[in-house]
Amino acid sequence: LAQQTLNSMKQSDEESVLTQLCVVQIKIVTGRSEALDAIHILTSLTEQYGADVMLLNLTAVSYMAAGQYGEAETSLAEASAEGDDVDTLINLIVCYQQQGKGMDVIVPVLERIKASYPSHAFVQGLARVEGAFEREAVKYKVAA
Repeated sequence: LAQQTLNSMKQSDEESVLTQLCVVQIKIVTGRSEALDAIHILTSLTEQYGADVMLLNLTAVSYMAAGQYGEAETSLAEASAEGDDVDTLINLIVCYQQQGKGMDVIVPVLERIKASYPSHAFVQGLARVEGAFEREAVKYKVAA
């Protein structure tokens, strides 16, 4: 369905920014083989319109889909410099996890998200999971 809609959009205006962003999204979900094409399109859009948080986040996600986590982290650092954004921070956590970075690096980012965006769906979902874990952990607690 997404590909059909994209084809229709391409017939209307293949060079429009919206069409290009849709191409990028489809290439990202297609997988590693298409992710490099998404990076190329995003680089072109960034050169044309300038770097902003959304384009930098999409670039980082494309790099992650391609397995290039160092480049993804660089894009996320640039996005962080552009402004405070919850999606950037969440993507940064994913990037850190994929690189095998420890909780000493991840926890400060999690705490920042929790403090700055307490009503965000990610934070609320995390609170539910942490609560469920705590309830289950009590069941298996070993008496000393």
